[in-house]
Amino acid sequence: MLMPIPAGELRRLLEEDRRREAAHRRLRWQRRRRQLAWWLAAAAAAAAILFIGAHLAYAANTPNEELADRLRQLEARIEELEEDRQRLTRALLTFEVPAALGFAGEAVPLDRWDVRERLEREVLLSLQQRGQVILWLKRAARYFPYIEKTLRRTDLPDDLKYVAVIESALQPQALSSASALGIWQFIPATARRYGLRVTTRWDERRDPELASRAALAYLADLYGQFGQWSLALAAYNGGESRVKSAMRKQRVRSYFQLALPRETERYVFRAYAAKLILADPERYGFHVPGEELYRPPARDRVQVRVRHHLTVMGIAEGAGSFYREVKLLNPAITGDALPAGTFLINLPEGAGKHFKVREQASGVASSAAQRHRVRRGDTLSAIARQYRVRLEDLRRWNPAVSGRAIRPGDVLVIRRMQQ
Repeated sequence: MLMPIPAGELRRLLEEDRRREAAHRRLRWQRRRRQLAWWLAAAAAAAAILFIGAHLAYAANTPNEELADRLRQLEARIEELEEDRQRLTRALLTFEVPAALGFAGEAVPLDRWDVRERLEREVLLSLQQRGQVILWLKRAARYFPYIEKTLRRTDLPDDLKYVAVIESALQPQALSSASALGIWQFIPATARRYGLRVTTRWDERRDPELASRAALAYLADLYGQFGQWSLALAAYNGGESRVKSAMRKQRVRSYFQLALPRETERYVFRAYAAKLILADPERYGFHVPGEELYRPPARDRVQVRVRHHLTVMGIAEGAGSFYREVKLLNPAITGDALPAGTFLINLPEGAGKHFKVREQASGVASSAAQRHRVRRGDTLSAIARQYRVRLEDLRRWNPAVSGRAIRPGDVLVIRRMQQ
């Protein structure tokens, strides 16, 4: 008669069996790895023998003079490669201040020790961000051509294009904490002063071409005030009144002698660093093949007159395109529709000839506006999300509370666009 095996003993036997099986699997795997390593080593040895044999056979059949000439060529090429490697290593690990540097036709006083150190700092910090520099190079192929064209037309220094690089890294939708927007980082007041339209639905600060014309006009005016491009750039960053005040109090007329806020002191040298790197990227170990650069998209530019309300989807359908493409081609469109007015818009290449669009005349705000009574815990952001409207529209519809915090009992107007 068989005696039952106690449960504890049965578990122990099963566990031992599992351990033995796992050990066998490990041994089989190690055996296979050894076999694979042996075969790889054998294959490598065979390849080496074949290579040496072929080389000896070639050498035996090649005249000594020809072989010697080939060896000399190889040695010379190896020396060139070693020089290139050392040069690139130096460029990546250190930075040699150039003997002379000019920007916008003005000499940078590199004989001053503090000027050399400030320049070196900005170049080295830029080189640390290799990914960012590569994006600078790629985007420059898209935005520099018409910036350069505007500079030539207005007879301004070509170096001013590097200001857009340090302002926004050439990103049309870059937005700062001070509400500066676009590749030239205009604040609304300055943008309007130089002819850019800035509204809740159409913001020309985000249009690289229009913003470039305005920014270069502003820089030209600053140069007219200060007479030096270094001071003009400092004023572009820190404000005209601040730079004038510092010059008056410190009794100096050179940017390089001025004590200014840290950001403005670094700003001009960041422009110098951008020029040094982008004007000769290979010196610093950067090479972007031409086919990988970001080119300006092929497009048609058309003028549209909107009487009531034209949606982005309406533009896309009229152009045979799609919503995302229309928004990318027209960064100045900030929302989902254009209000009444005249606008220059971009369409995919070839779409301009047959572009027809039916605008939505009913896109005017409904006269039957909703009202919301503020309750404890409400915020404008939460109310905007609740009614699916934009926060800036909610503030515009309710000017009485746009400059203060809302309070329980306030009544807010909510307007909807009829579709």
